[in-house]
Amino acid sequence: MYVKGSIEAYLKDLASKKPAPGGGSAAALQAATGAALMSMVANYTAGNPKCKDGDDKAVKILKKSEESRERLQSLIDADIEAYGKLSKIMKETKDAARLDAAFKNALKPPYDVCLISAECLRLCNELAECGNKNLVTDTAIAAISLEGAFFAAKYNVYINMKYIKDMDFIGKIHAVLQPLEEELPKLKEDILEKCEEVIK
Repeated sequence: MYVKGSIEAYLKDLASKKPAPGGGSAAALQAATGAALMSMVANYTAGNPKCKDGDDKAVKILKKSEESRERLQSLIDADIEAYGKLSKIMKETKDAARLDAAFKNALKPPYDVCLISAECLRLCNELAECGNKNLVTDTAIAAISLEGAFFAAKYNVYINMKYIKDMDFIGKIHAVLQPLEEELPKLKEDILEKCEEVIK
């Protein structure tokens, strides 16, 4: 859909009077950008004779950040598709079970963005310690992007949960996301402090 197209076309549609792409897809793009920046830093660290101490860590981070980037890229379109299915079902039926299933399906892409963003931010903390210091601003921007993507996607998770009647399901989602809401801002600040120490 959009992933293999141009950024210009995506942003034009994002800005237009269309229901999708919207915020959930944009959050996935933001997270994918953060993961890509991590890969860039790791690429400039691995195999660099000036970064021997961080070489092994950078190789492992690169593998994980690239896996995350690919997953996040797929979620850019997956969010749009899930929204389209939800809109169709909402027009077709008022059956509670079908609607619950549709809202759960629409919730999944942004929920996955939240989880992957959290994983990447933890890796970004390692990268701030071992990564090529010449790219310290890229590490900082990756951290800012990933934290922002988490909270952006969280809003789309919560708006879908508002219409879900399955309270056990809602409880499980809250149990995962609420600790992350506390952890990630602190983690981002820790990363930025490490980056600022290099800049000073």
